[in-house]
Amino acid sequence: MSTPENWTPEEQKLHGALHRAAERVQPGPDGLARIRRRTAVVPMWRRPVVLGLAGATALAAAVIVGGVIALNDDGDAPVASQTSTSPAPSPSETPSETAPPASPPATETEPPAVSLTVPVYYVADSGDGLRLVREFRTVETTLSPIAAAVNEMLTVPPADPDYTSLWAAGVEVTAAEVGAGFIGVDLTGTTSLDAATGDDPDLALQQLVYTATAAAASSDQDGSLPVQVNVDGAPAGEPVGRTDPLEVRQLVQLNDPAEGATLPSPVMVTGEAAVFEATVLWELRRDGEVVDSGNTSTTECCTFAPFELELDLEPGSYEIVMSESDPSDGEGRAPMSDSRTFVVE
Repeated sequence: MSTPENWTPEEQKLHGALHRAAERVQPGPDGLARIRRRTAVVPMWRRPVVLGLAGATALAAAVIVGGVIALNDDGDAPVASQTSTSPAPSPSETPSETAPPASPPATETEPPAVSLTVPVYYVADSGDGLRLVREFRTVETTLSPIAAAVNEMLTVPPADPDYTSLWAAGVEVTAAEVGAGFIGVDLTGTTSLDAATGDDPDLALQQLVYTATAAAASSDQDGSLPVQVNVDGAPAGEPVGRTDPLEVRQLVQLNDPAEGATLPSPVMVTGEAAVFEATVLWELRRDGEVVDSGNTSTTECCTFAPFELELDLEPGSYEIVMSESDPSDGEGRAPMSDSRTFVVE
């Protein structure tokens, strides 16, 4: 070991400089502790590299466990992979650009209601049992003409107090359109046609068939097609066509005036009838008394053909009765007739 006496001039200069620097150092009260911390030996397991490796290993284990939880879930309960543990971003971390708002879901727009005049069939006691009769109804609806007519038949009572319906309450039409070779009418609110049509299912079915086919014809569609009735989407039988009108319809049918109508004079009375010698008898009544009578003719004998009659009347309430003649002089069935009440302004 060298001594100051043996130092070279360069070593003596360095020693002097270090000595002078050391004299300027003022040690603090914690200086010794700070020196010991700097020079202490750090255990291997606490070094940053080791800590980083341990953290990575723990993260990998968590991912594996989470995957196992997700794969073992077979129900609707939330799984581990669906739960986010990330903290919410601070305002400074929130992206300045936000995603555009989602477009609102498309909504089906219902077509606007239109005014339709549709034929609707009911039944009446003709004097020879129940027979089909008809009213024309004007409705504001979004339904097709056929569906609108069937809906009126099922849900709206007839205006004429002499008419009624054979269909049970609660039956509804869900669709009615001309299909490939038939007119489809879909019903709901009943378990079967028998449950919906009461004591006379055949005539009740004809009430529906006549309504649907007449509505098709009046809307420039094929009214000669048979009608396929479905109940809750299932066919209720084979397609059914119209029965001969001479067998099921009342043989005298008024069209105008409508029941309870208020009209100016003269009043035009129109209808159709299938009568002997094309002759239709008429009576005009006030307060139950006959005030006028006569006859008019259809355009053709013994099949349904139109008739008309014009009446010049004073203001007041009236009843018009149109009937067939009785060629049997009382030996056969009672003559069939139809009547309407109305008011003249």
